[in-house]
Amino acid sequence: MRTNDLPGLPRLKLRMNRVRWQLDKEGRIAAWSSGAAAFFRLSAEQVLGKRCAEVVAGTDGFGRPLCVRCPVQREIKHGAYQASTAVSCGGKRLICQGHVGFGVHIELKPEKRTDSSEPLASLSWAARKLAAEPGSFFQTLQVFLGSLRRALGMEAAELFLADPQEHYLVLSAYDGVHREAFLEKAWFAWGEGYPGLVALEHHPLLTHDLPSDARYLRLKVKKLGYRTYVCYPLELPLGEQRALPACPEGDRPQGLIGVLNLASRDPDADDEVLLEQLTLIGPMLAASLYTVLTRLGEAGLRAVAGALHAQPKGQGIEAFLEQSAQLSGAACVRLLLTDGQTYVHGKGNPPNCGFAERCPVWEGQILGVRGGVAACPHVGTGQPRQCLPLWSGPRVVGLQQLFFTRLPPIASQAVAPVLWLERLGAEVLWPEQCSASPVQEPWLELRTFGGLQVRREGKLLTPRAFGRRQTLTLLKLLLAHRGQTLSREELCERLWPGEEPEATQARLHVLVHDLRQALEPDPAQPRLILREGEGYRFAPQIPYFLDVERFEQLIHRGDGLEGMAAMEAYRQALLLYKGDFLSDEPYADWAELERTYLRERAVGALLRSAEIARSLGQPREALEAYRRILKLDPWREEAYRALMQQLVELGQKLEAKSLFSQYQTRMQREGLPIDPNLARLVQPA
Repeated sequence: MRTNDLPGLPRLKLRMNRVRWQLDKEGRIAAWSSGAAAFFRLSAEQVLGKRCAEVVAGTDGFGRPLCVRCPVQREIKHGAYQASTAVSCGGKRLICQGHVGFGVHIELKPEKRTDSSEPLASLSWAARKLAAEPGSFFQTLQVFLGSLRRALGMEAAELFLADPQEHYLVLSAYDGVHREAFLEKAWFAWGEGYPGLVALEHHPLLTHDLPSDARYLRLKVKKLGYRTYVCYPLELPLGEQRALPACPEGDRPQGLIGVLNLASRDPDADDEVLLEQLTLIGPMLAASLYTVLTRLGEAGLRAVAGALHAQPKGQGIEAFLEQSAQLSGAACVRLLLTDGQTYVHGKGNPPNCGFAERCPVWEGQILGVRGGVAACPHVGTGQPRQCLPLWSGPRVVGLQQLFFTRLPPIASQAVAPVLWLERLGAEVLWPEQCSASPVQEPWLELRTFGGLQVRREGKLLTPRAFGRRQTLTLLKLLLAHRGQTLSREELCERLWPGEEPEATQARLHVLVHDLRQALEPDPAQPRLILREGEGYRFAPQIPYFLDVERFEQLIHRGDGLEGMAAMEAYRQALLLYKGDFLSDEPYADWAELERTYLRERAVGALLRSAEIARSLGQPREALEAYRRILKLDPWREEAYRALMQQLVELGQKLEAKSLFSQYQTRMQREGLPIDPNLARLVQPA
């Protein structure tokens, strides 16, 4: 079997004769594989030189032509390295995937059989339970990991949480067999082992030959014959941080919340399925964990604030330590402060440590005695304990010792959550030690749905910040053609229609200068509005967020999924759709094509969401989807029909008749025919 029918494609382990071909820059077929010839029953001689859409003639999930407006080629033309979309072809529902490499390479793949609905449903349940019952934090995480592990056919699943300072990753939940082997090492420093490397580089690691990888540090796991291992970073997407619950000034979301690992002794586990599923649930899991961990801190803060309101500072510290004991299950908690004061909460008489004053914990390390963390270099035996640094802003203000009568099944499970819980309370109790933390947010944030809104370093820019009105129009032009280079002649013609481009070039240079002054970190060295040849394009080389890009990413993700997984991806996309693209330019023909396309993508996502909701027995969700479609496109007869039929099925005939009356009035006003099938839906039986 050939593994490389086309030039430029990597050699991969194949299980079928792949259906793939190559396109030239005009979208015409330049190479045709044997797999494509067999699938389409067309030889290379019959298709070479023809347009891809003409040969494939695929449709979307509703039977409408898709290839004529190929989303894959469109994304690649806008600068994407790889893009994919769901397509129906020859009566089969497939995934069409393309990537750049000596031309554009296209491949048809069967839809994944793995349904993401079970992990997503479990994640949704876990997020709700964690928010309502923080005391069940560890048990809830274990249940979720078990559901995820079984759904993906793996033998072990583990979750490492990062401490708020991003120094360590600590094992906080585990589900699967061979627990003892996986607990051989339960914490990793940044850059150490698989979890530490993933945290450092923010990229997943995956292997099918674990025993030969020296970066993996647990020898017992290797000896048991584990071969497939995937380590996935749980990070907050930069553009989505604003959607998270509000947090106090100087306390913003960090990039990485933790690392999720899955392991199996099967060397042939499907890594494409694993990575696709983790890519889907990873951001949602990260956001859920951040929300819950922040709420833990807020609960501790309320307890401290309540005690401080009525009592001296010592009572606030007592409440602070009580929160730590409850979360960790420690029998006793001792706190040593930099000024020499000591506080103790709980039962028992914990032993004093003669090395406390020069302990490495003051430098931010985490140590312990039989506590599942790094071994204390001074004390090797005795009561199990964990010694944690107490951070207030960027400084360690105390050394906290947690003493256990009986360690939990995963000794280290509470370390990271305790550090998250304490971070807010510490800044209230010792504010003089705290300095403001840097805000992690994109330099530039652009919202285009419902009109243009621009934020630079979190600050909303008013039209006055751009000087001339046409400076903003220039920005909108570049956003409407993002990823493309617009020549100076094109820009002048759009900005000053009817005038000779040669006479307006100087004015264009002034607008470009003003735009760079408003947006660029250093206007003398542009990194947002770039000049290419005789034109300009919007091509940011610094952190930025553009709602329309994120919207399309989520829509494409939903198109390739089924069930609740697809609904969740569409839901996230539609939250961004606040109105038409650049609706503050209603008469600009250069924005209308993109505006129509994006509106159609939103309507398509709503139609499929409604279809899925009906198949899952969720009629109310389907109703809301159909209603929103008619707000976006009041002429969509298929939405009228589906909504009226759903209302009749639910016994809401009066609302169905009212809806038909609205439809009838609208059609009569425009002189358009009325669909008799819609009339029959609301007529008495």
